[in-house]
Amino acid sequence: MVRAGTDVVARTARTATVPAVVTVVLAWALALPRLVPNTFGDHGTFVSVAERLFAGDRLYVDVWDNKDPLFYYVLALGRLVSPLADVAVEVLWVLVAGLSVAVIATAAGASRTLALVAGFAGTPLLLTGPAYETGMTHLPGLALLLAATSCAVRSRWLAAGVLVGLLLLTKLILTPVAAAGLLVVALHRRREGGLAGLLRAFAGSLALLALGVGAMWLRGELPGWLDNFRLNADYADGDLAASQYGSVVGHLLRAFPDDGRGAGAVTIAALVVVLVAVPRSWTRPGSTDTQEAAGISATSESGSEPEAAARPRTVAPAVLWDLVVVALLVGVVVIAVTATFPHHAQTLSAAGGFALALVATRLSGTVVRWRAPLLLLLAGYLTAGALHPYVTFTAARGMSTSLQSLQRNSPESAVLDSRPGVRTYARAGTNDVNAHAVGLHGVELVCPRFHQYSLDSAAILDQTAACLPRADALIVDDSVRIQAQEPEWNAYVARVRALVASGYDCVRATGSQVCFRRAP
Repeated sequence: MVRAGTDVVARTARTATVPAVVTVVLAWALALPRLVPNTFGDHGTFVSVAERLFAGDRLYVDVWDNKDPLFYYVLALGRLVSPLADVAVEVLWVLVAGLSVAVIATAAGASRTLALVAGFAGTPLLLTGPAYETGMTHLPGLALLLAATSCAVRSRWLAAGVLVGLLLLTKLILTPVAAAGLLVVALHRRREGGLAGLLRAFAGSLALLALGVGAMWLRGELPGWLDNFRLNADYADGDLAASQYGSVVGHLLRAFPDDGRGAGAVTIAALVVVLVAVPRSWTRPGSTDTQEAAGISATSESGSEPEAAARPRTVAPAVLWDLVVVALLVGVVVIAVTATFPHHAQTLSAAGGFALALVATRLSGTVVRWRAPLLLLLAGYLTAGALHPYVTFTAARGMSTSLQSLQRNSPESAVLDSRPGVRTYARAGTNDVNAHAVGLHGVELVCPRFHQYSLDSAAILDQTAACLPRADALIVDDSVRIQAQEPEWNAYVARVRALVASGYDCVRATGSQVCFRRAP
């Protein structure tokens, strides 16, 4: 009799495992092509910053970009091992986020199987939706945010605080969402010392922040990072956010444009559907709150599958419901204050992660086998904004090209290597689509701002133009060209062209010219 019962348990466990494994494999088959960055666009600029750090430059001093420091240093450390580490880092952040969602779901009483499906099937689709751009800064920030919340629901408050400290150094603008999430958990658990735990988390975040600030101060990077706050605030409230209805509406329209890029409206609608479908007062059928808190499992509707039954929990499902609401509201506020591009709508993926954990908790003990994993897969897809399948197809088709672009030296480095006497260089141009610094470790970058834009102030453009003549070689990107109704940028373009014409001889490279100073 005992053996027969054991066989039944084994069979039902296998019955639950097969759909879970299939949905996880399917999710990663769809998500993985999107996680392979290339050097086109902003990521090429990030790669060049990482390469200059690898060469010994100081961030915000010898090389400049406007993102937070830990993002670049993680990228640089990865590239110290292999240029393909860019892909590994993206995958790692998704795994951290997925594990965090699984922990949050399990803490609220979800079955282990459905928690893992939520974390490792639903979450990859959530994080690679329409708002996701490969190799950008939101993904690491979201991973740290979800990881901090997963520690809080397990009363690992000090660890949660340390993770928030890392978030401050990685994606500062997501910190309000993380802080609001920790506050929600602390208020729900105030009888178990949640408020005292919140103070420990605050101390942990301050300690980690102090460590990071101290390291930047020793390297001379701190003033540049602090000045970055002012520059980013000016940038966020500049022409990009201009609107006849004010900057708040301007930010929202930039993140949620009328052409649907970012799919923020779909994400918000999907989150509202989850909140309506799983009422805050919901309790698992056949199990009282006291029983669940004590870890007494209810019987599933299928009658026998132990994996579908409730698991001992540390927080009530209502905590997840509140996390979805708060993360959604605070996320919209962050977007309304800071957003300048559609990919900034990915801030809402924090609420999406909590929603997946809530759905997994709701499905545990009621819907089993294929339906529950597929519903979680659908929830991840919809809360991401319902990515068009063609985008995934295009990413898969371009994987080989992207991997090749990460591994090769830049065309500019090949030209510069042909002139061994060149000791210093500078670059004029916008986005660094060739990741020019790959292969240039032995040449000094003399002008930290190697990428410039029409959105830059006249003072920044003048400063860069005055610096360029110090370089033995100039990389002049094809993006240095006249733009309509941009007088300050056009004046900068004229100065670059005049400098090259008067003192440099140029060699054509892919997408740019490499110009060498003429001998006296």
